[in-house]
Amino acid sequence: MPSHNKTLKNARLHPGPKSSITITHPERVIDTQSGLTKGKLAEYYSIVSPYLLQNLSAHPLTLIRCPEGFAGQMFYQRSVGTGLGPDVIPYKGRPHEYLYTETITGLMEMVQMSTVEFHPWGTRYDDMDHPEWAIFDLDPDLAVPFEAVKLAAIDLNQRLESKGLASFLRCTGGKGLHVIVPLAGKDKWADVKRWCADLAGEMVTEVPDAYVDTMAKAGRRGRIFIDIFRNDYTATAVADFSVRARPGAPVAVPLDWSELKGLRTASQFSIDDVIRRITKKRPDPERYRLKQRIPPP
Repeated sequence: MPSHNKTLKNARLHPGPKSSITITHPERVIDTQSGLTKGKLAEYYSIVSPYLLQNLSAHPLTLIRCPEGFAGQMFYQRSVGTGLGPDVIPYKGRPHEYLYTETITGLMEMVQMSTVEFHPWGTRYDDMDHPEWAIFDLDPDLAVPFEAVKLAAIDLNQRLESKGLASFLRCTGGKGLHVIVPLAGKDKWADVKRWCADLAGEMVTEVPDAYVDTMAKAGRRGRIFIDIFRNDYTATAVADFSVRARPGAPVAVPLDWSELKGLRTASQFSIDDVIRRITKKRPDPERYRLKQRIPPP
């Protein structure tokens, strides 16, 4: 078997930063369905790090760690704790302590500590009151076909365009889709959440048989929940290119709107799919640098 540590240091499908972090027990299988090992996970995150870091650099993070693999106990981590080096930085916000990083070394330190999923907060650590994006999470009931979720994303995108706003798409690696509106970091959390709630309410009012905007399970049967609750202080959402700690290790992948038609499911991309994809198709840089303001009331 080739050395995963050596592979990690040498794997470069595109120019990017390097890390000297040693991944211990790289042969350990963490997902029995796909055969994913800790070493392969680290190699993957090394390859996609230039793009992953565009999404989460300097943003407070919630990590999902799986020290026993996907079949064992998982836990969330927000504070630095012990075992992480200086590239993983603590920040004491209100009312929680968070960690963040800006380097591939920080990412690899987290992977070495059995991190699988990365969930950034919507703000940078240096301005915790003004989010850099708004997120609409289209979360379907199990009875809703995925084609309906795709139509909901198109509907939402068209409504945003009519308000003068560009949006970007992400398959979550789960059931649903994220529609993301990049912001300039000038609007407050409460204003962003209120605006998102108004737009979701507009969709529910106009198409009540398809959409719901409340969290109550009973009202969501046969409908798509337009979840705007990720637009809140301390709320997070899965990062672009994050692996999900689920059987098969699907990946949350940023997509162009033109790719939506051919998307089969929100969990269709594996690590190997993404590694092949990234050699040919890089994410649109505008999704990370576009600055927009929510419309005035």
